[in-house]
Amino acid sequence: MPKTKKKPLKSKKSKKGLKVFLLLFGLIALTVLLYQVVNVLNKAVYESKSVQVNVDVEWGTPGDGPGQFKEPQDVATDQQGNVYVSEFSGHRIQKFDANGTPLLSIGKEGKDEGEFEQPSGLFVDIQGDIYVCDTFNHRIQKFDPTGEVLKTWSHGFFGPRSIVGTSQNRLYVTDTGNHKIQVFDMDGNFLSEWGHFGTANGLFREPVGITADPQGNVYVADSDNLRIQKFDPNGKFLAAYKISTWKGKNDETPYLSFSNGFLYASNASRNAVLQLNTNGKLTAIFNRKNDKSGFPWAAGIAVDGQNHVFVVEKGNGKIARFTVPPVLPSK
Repeated sequence: MPKTKKKPLKSKKSKKGLKVFLLLFGLIALTVLLYQVVNVLNKAVYESKSVQVNVDVEWGTPGDGPGQFKEPQDVATDQQGNVYVSEFSGHRIQKFDANGTPLLSIGKEGKDEGEFEQPSGLFVDIQGDIYVCDTFNHRIQKFDPTGEVLKTWSHGFFGPRSIVGTSQNRLYVTDTGNHKIQVFDMDGNFLSEWGHFGTANGLFREPVGITADPQGNVYVADSDNLRIQKFDPNGKFLAAYKISTWKGKNDETPYLSFSNGFLYASNASRNAVLQLNTNGKLTAIFNRKNDKSGFPWAAGIAVDGQNHVFVVEKGNGKIARFTVPPVLPSK
C-alpha cells in the first residue's frame, strides 16, 4: 500500500506567538494614537486660553549685588506694595519697592539664625513680618520688617518649599520632602498636619506651592501628581484640579497665589502663568506679548490687590510684572 504523505502541522507555538505579537502591536498603536489625541486636545486648550500680556515692570541681572539674583525662587508682596524675593543659590531675601528699587537685603549662607541654606517660600503678614522657608536648614524663620530675626522653628521638616498665612491666624507650610502640610499659629506653635506620600485624594507627591482664599480654604500644588488640591482650613479634602499643562516635578516649580476670586499657578514647562476659578476651571494662560520666550521657567508668583502679577523668571534671573486684563477674551 502506498504511503500517504502527512501534511506539515503548523506549530501551535508559532500561532500563539503571532497572536501575542499582534495584540502587543495593537496596544502600542492604540497607546500612540491616544497620546497623539491627548496632545492635540491639550494644544487646543492651551491655544484657546492663551492671553498675551504686556510686562510693565521688570528687573534683575545675574549677580550678588543689590537688585541682582542668583537663582530667584519665590516672590511675595506686603500691604504697602513692596516686593520680596528669595534667592535659592544666593541664600538671601531681598526687598524692593513696587518698581524694583532695592530697599533691604536679609541673610547670607549659613546655619545660624538669620542665615539661610537655599531659601524658597515667602509670606509677609499684615504687620510686615516676613516668614521664610529656609529649605535645606529644614526650618522656618520669621523676621520683623527691618530684617531682625524674631523666631526660628522646625518640626521635623524635610525641605519645606512654601508658606502662607490666613486671616484665621494660621500658617500653612508645604513640608515637601515629607509629602505633607504642617499647620502652625503665627508664632510657630504646631497645631496640626495632614497628608503623606501617595496618589489618592488628600495625599501628595512633592507638594510645592501653597496659598489660601479669604475663607481660609487652602490650595496645594501637588506637583508630581499634576494637580492642585483644595482643603478646608482644618485639612478636609474638598476638590482636586488636574493641571494638564504641568509635566511633573523635574519640569515644574509650581507656586500658587490667590487674588480677587481667582487662583494663579506658575507653569515652568510652558513659561507661563495659569489662572483658574475656584471650581478649578482653567480661565487663562498668560504669556508675554510678542515674546515667544514667555516667562522663562516661571517659579514664584504673587498677585496684589490691584491685579498686578509678579513672576519669578528663574530661567533668566529676573522679576517681571504684568497686570491681569480687566476683561479676558471670550474663547
